[in-house]
Formats: sequence, structure tokens, C-alpha cells
Amino acid sequence: MKKILLLAALVSFTSCKDLDGTFKVKKDLVFKTKKRPFSSKYVKVKVPANEYSATFKFTSSSKMKIIIAGIDKKIKIKFPKELDVNPRNDNFYINGSDIKQNYDFDGRIKTDVTRTDDRHGSETCSYTTYETVCHRECHTGDNGRVRCHSVCNQMPRTHYGRRNVEYYYETSDTVMKLKVLEPSTSEVLGLFKGKDHKTRKVITYSSMCR
Repeated sequence: MKKILLLAALVSFTSCKDLDGTFKVKKDLVFKTKKRPFSSKYVKVKVPANEYSATFKFTSSSKMKIIIAGIDKKIKIKFPKELDVNPRNDNFYINGSDIKQNYDFDGRIKTDVTRTDDRHGSETCSYTTYETVCHRECHTGDNGRVRCHSVCNQMPRTHYGRRNVEYYYETSDTVMKLKVLEPSTSEVLGLFKGKDHKTRKVITYSSMCR
């Protein structure tokens, strides 16, 4: 019985990650993908030998999707229950027979995270207050008399200002290699290389908006 090897410590899946790169196919490949979402039927996806632009997506910790330029269908793969892949740092091996594919998959993912020193500055901001706004409504009764009354509502009002902030920038660079292997010989039939670069501003302190 073939086993799935998970070579790195697993952590919970935190976000979907897209890796753009190339997919080098040495021999004509035939993958399988579900005909429709929630369908039990599979259709073939033929990928002739060539070099393609491709995007690899982790849609969850147990699913991945490969989008290949020039190939109409997307290759969607659901991992076995025993396998969770950390999309930031992990090494994993999947037997094709466990996921109804003709090939095995050998993946390596690595993410390097760097950050700047703490910084100080100011930025624009906004806040909302609510004010009581009233108006008079008048109606003419059957006797011809006009009766008026006040109608009041709480109305939002947006204020714009500035606030002091302390922050730093965090940059993450993720690289991935995914080998498509012939199960009987472990020959590399295809190789996906992709990367993802993200920078985010992390605010550690902010004053009131004024």
C-alpha cells in the first residue's frame, strides 16, 4: 500500500496563495479533473510537451488548482484526507493513485519573510458620528384640518482627519517547485516553478482620528 509522505511540520492554512511561473512539460501529459463542481465524473486534460506560463493556486489546505496558459481546462486536485499542505513552508509527496491521477507529485515550498525597522508617521483617516436630524411632516385630515408632527432619525456623518501611526513593512517571498513524476520510475515528466511576492503594512499603534 502506497503511503503519502509529509516531510515538514504542518500548520493551519491561513490564506489562499497564488504562485505565477512556468510549467515545463517534457512529455505529453494527461491529467484528470472533475467535470463539474461536486461531480463524481472526471474528464481528461491533455497537456502536450512544451513550456507554458502557469499559475498554481492553493484554494485551501486540501485543494490545489493549476491554470496553464493555452489549456482550456483547469486542473483541480483534492488532496487525500491525511495530507494538509502549508502553502508557506512545506515539502510534500503525493501518490497519483491516491488522488485519481496518472502521476505522482513532489512539491517544495519555501517562504522568506523580512521586515523593515519600526517607523513613525501620520496618515489620513475617517470616523463616523451619528446626529439627530428632524423634519416636520404635515397631513390633511378628513375634516380639512392640517396636523403636523416632527419625525427624527439618527443620521451618519463621516468626518475626515489624520492620525499618528507606528508601523513597519513586512515582505514575504515564496518560491515553489512541483515535479510531476512517472510513478514506476520517478522520471520527471514536468516541472512547475512559481513564485509570489507580497508586501504589507503592519500598524502597531494608531492614535485617535482627529
